[in-house]
Amino acid sequence: MRRGRTTLHFERGGFYADVENVSAMLCGRCGARSVPGVTALKISDAIEKLFRAGKDLDMTGISFHKLAS
Repeated sequence: MRRGRTTLHFERGGFYADVENVSAMLCGRCGARSVPGVTALKISDAIEKLFRAGKDLDMTGISFHKLAS
């Protein structure tokens, strides 16, 4: 396993969210990804809030992007 960056994809109720550029341990052989516990919990909490808020809105999705500086 080596340190790297990955994208996490979540789907629920017809909506999806991608979290890009997540720090993780990556396996070059099998493609396994391991996200550190604190980071995984923060992402999970944010995604849960996003899906809860989105279920009552008439929308096709929300995109958040960090602009290159």
